[in-house]
Amino acid sequence: MRIGIFDHLSRRLGGSQLVVAWIASILSRQAQVELIHCGRAYRVATLANAFGVELDRVRERVLDGVPQTFARSLRADVLEERRFDRTLTEGYDLFIYSGHGVPPYSWAARAMAYCHFPFEASPALSAQSDPRWSHRIPLDRWMRVQLYRHRWRRRLGGYSDVIGNSRFTAGWIERLWGVRAQVVYPPVTAVAPSGQREKAIVSLGRFVRSDRKSAAAQIEAFARVRRCLEGDWRLVMMGFCADLAEDRESLERLHSLASGLPVVFVVNAPRQEILARLATAKVFWHTAGLGDLGSTEPRYREHFGIATVEAMQLGCVPIVPAGGGQPEIVEHGISGFVCEGFEALERHTVELAADGARWRVMSQAAMKQGNSFGPDVFERRLATLLAGKGTQVSPGRLR
Repeated sequence: MRIGIFDHLSRRLGGSQLVVAWIASILSRQAQVELIHCGRAYRVATLANAFGVELDRVRERVLDGVPQTFARSLRADVLEERRFDRTLTEGYDLFIYSGHGVPPYSWAARAMAYCHFPFEASPALSAQSDPRWSHRIPLDRWMRVQLYRHRWRRRLGGYSDVIGNSRFTAGWIERLWGVRAQVVYPPVTAVAPSGQREKAIVSLGRFVRSDRKSAAAQIEAFARVRRCLEGDWRLVMMGFCADLAEDRESLERLHSLASGLPVVFVVNAPRQEILARLATAKVFWHTAGLGDLGSTEPRYREHFGIATVEAMQLGCVPIVPAGGGQPEIVEHGISGFVCEGFEALERHTVELAADGARWRVMSQAAMKQGNSFGPDVFERRLATLLAGKGTQVSPGRLR
C-alpha cells in the first residue's frame, strides 16, 4: 500500500508537524509512506529528532512550487486540478492532507484531510464576503454560486474523511466548509525527570510582534498577583523568537516591562529544558485571547493546546482561557481552571499557591487527564477511521 502524507506550508516545526510525524510513523509500520513537503523547514531526520518518533522507514518527497493556497479563481481551479493537484496526489492508495487551508483535489484511490483550523472558507462563502460581490448582477451571482458549489462538491467529494484537531475546529469546519468533521486529538507525550517543585508559574509560546499569546498581559498579571503570593514566586516565560528585527524588538519590550520583577525568559531552549521546567513548576498559564475572548477571531484562539497537555502530563496545573480548544482539555476545578478573563486567572493562581493539598490533588488529576491525549489514543482513533469506509462527504451539506 502506497501512502502520501502532505504537510502543506511546512515552513516551521509546530503542532501540525507533530501530527504529520506521528501519522507517518504509525502507517510506515505496514505500508510504504512518503512524507511530502516543501523542504524549507526540515527534513525527515529533523522531524524524527524534534518529536522523538521513529521515521526510518518513511521516504521523503520534496516539492518545489507548493502553492500558498489551493483556493483559486474558477479558471485557475480547473487548470490546476489536472496539473499540480493531480501530480501531487495521483498514484497513492491513500493521500492525507494536513494543513489550515482547503485541500487540493485528490486523484488518489482514497483521501483524508486533517485540518488544524480552516483559515479558508469554501469558495462560495469567500466570494459572498467580498465587497465586490454586491455589485454583480443577480444572474451573475447565481451562476457563480452554482459553479463554486459544483467545484466544491467535486473537491471534497474526493475525501472520505475530513478530520479536525478538536471539537472547536470541527465546529468551524462545518460552519465554513459545510461538512461534518471527525475529531482526532493530536498525540502528545511529555517525559522529563521528576524534580523538586518550585514556586514557579510557567508559560510557553512565541515571542513575536503580534503577541497573540498575550505575553505582555502575563507580565502585568504577574505583577498584580505577586502581591498576594507568599514566598519567592517567579514567572518563567518560555518561547521561540525568530531572528527577525521586529520579533527581537518585541522580546526587548517584554524585558523592559518585566524590569524589577522575578521574571525569567527562556528563549529558543531545547525541548528537554522546556519539559524539565514544566516538570518542576507548579502552575501553567495559557493566555491566548484571554483578555478579550468575545472579540478574538477564532483563527487566533488556541485551536487545541499541545503545550497545555504537555504541562498537565508533567503535573503542572493549567489555568487557561474559556475559549478555543482549551475547555476540551482542562476539567474546570478538577485538573485545572478555565477562565473568562485575567481576574479569574489571578484569583485561581492565588488559590493554588495558598493551598498545597489542593494543588497536589489537581496535579495528579492533571497528569491523568493529560495522558488521555497520548499517542496510543491517537493511534487507536486513526486506525478506526482507516478501517471504516469513511464519512463519505454528503454533497447536500457542502456550502
